[in-house]
Amino acid sequence: MKGYATYCPVAKALEILGERWTLLLVRDLLAGARYFNDFRRSIPLITAAMLSKRLRALEEAGVIQHEASGHSGRSEYRLTEAGRELRPLVDAAGTWGQRWARSRLPHGELHPSTLMWDIHRFLITEHFPKRRTVLKVEFTDLKAMKNWWLIVQTGEVDVCLDDPGHEVDIWIACTLLALAQVFMGDVSIASAQTAGQIRLEGDRQLIRNMPRWFGLMPFSHVAPGLGRPAGKPRQALQSHY
Repeated sequence: MKGYATYCPVAKALEILGERWTLLLVRDLLAGARYFNDFRRSIPLITAAMLSKRLRALEEAGVIQHEASGHSGRSEYRLTEAGRELRPLVDAAGTWGQRWARSRLPHGELHPSTLMWDIHRFLITEHFPKRRTVLKVEFTDLKAMKNWWLIVQTGEVDVCLDDPGHEVDIWIACTLLALAQVFMGDVSIASAQTAGQIRLEGDRQLIRNMPRWFGLMPFSHVAPGLGRPAGKPRQALQSHY
């Protein structure tokens, strides 16, 4: 990014953070992303070459550092103190965007990988049984990336595009838009069911408890600003990326 040729601290910050994709990488790191493929799943439109370039720039700026993971030998990325200090900026950007610039969810802004990766981050695992629980999501309006599995076990959540071969506890059938609207807090689970936008089958107790374990997008509680179409905001189950 070409510099602004000024000492202004806002300009200096933008020289590092103003490149396309950069602040989204910081957002993901704050949400727990650690590995190269974590970013590819969360931001599927970024190329591998561009992702490498942006990560390298953040490291050179002292925002992140990376080292080989002791478990797998893969490069593991972590925020430095400078990077962690960006949390209020990311929270403020998300709040502002939800209040004043939020998407109306056109099809071109929806991607199943991004949505499922976000959903898996915010499942509230303490409201699941102690045993392994498997959720299958079928996007009824898609041909590619149609079926996804979420596996919840010992407080961890894995997201799979390939059938893991486990018995499914809950089957969720809906369009990509319908699940995005539920995740963003625009439509409640009960309303989506009543309207036929989402179908749930399987373990009845898990289905009844879905409003407890299905965490919403962190900014779903933010009301639209004046002049924006008003919708009834729902209380977010988790407040930060």
